[in-house]
Amino acid sequence: MSAVVSPLQAASNADRSIVGPARVARVAPNSFEALFDAHYERLVRALTVVAGNREIAADAVQDAFVKAHLHWGKISRYDDPSGWVRRVAINRLRDEHRRTRRKRRAIQRIHAQPTAPNVVPEIDEFARLLAALPRQQRLTTALYYIDNLTVAEIAGTLEISEGTVKSHLHDARRRLRPILENEAHHD
Repeated sequence: MSAVVSPLQAASNADRSIVGPARVARVAPNSFEALFDAHYERLVRALTVVAGNREIAADAVQDAFVKAHLHWGKISRYDDPSGWVRRVAINRLRDEHRRTRRKRRAIQRIHAQPTAPNVVPEIDEFARLLAALPRQQRLTTALYYIDNLTVAEIAGTLEISEGTVKSHLHDARRRLRPILENEAHHD
């Protein structure tokens, strides 16, 4: 009994026997689905060797095919649509590699930084004190005392005027003063 072979497979087999596997990559398929079926798994295997991780390689290839699908009207007219997909997948892998390297370097820099010598009140204690404040005062106070932002930086971050930041800080201090004085008397 002979196996059923699709016309696309027959054409691919004929091309292989005539010119070898390199010719198959250049045969423009009739549809996006044919391109995907013919090249997805093989490209994932090849890029897995490069990336060292099948999931990363599969993500890169999948992204490339998604882009090809979105622009299929244009890409289908290229001499080598599979080459375009391959190039996009390789670029995606390179981007992933760069992102991973930057992330690793950032983590190393963070771990290499010395801890601040000044003693900051315990965050849980400070959070308990700030919980009594309205949200905007709590936010400006936390940014000022915990994140060590300047009034100008807080104003820029919250998109409010410096005067408003100063007002929130003043009101927060005014509200916290009796609480702190009361706790100081009980210690």
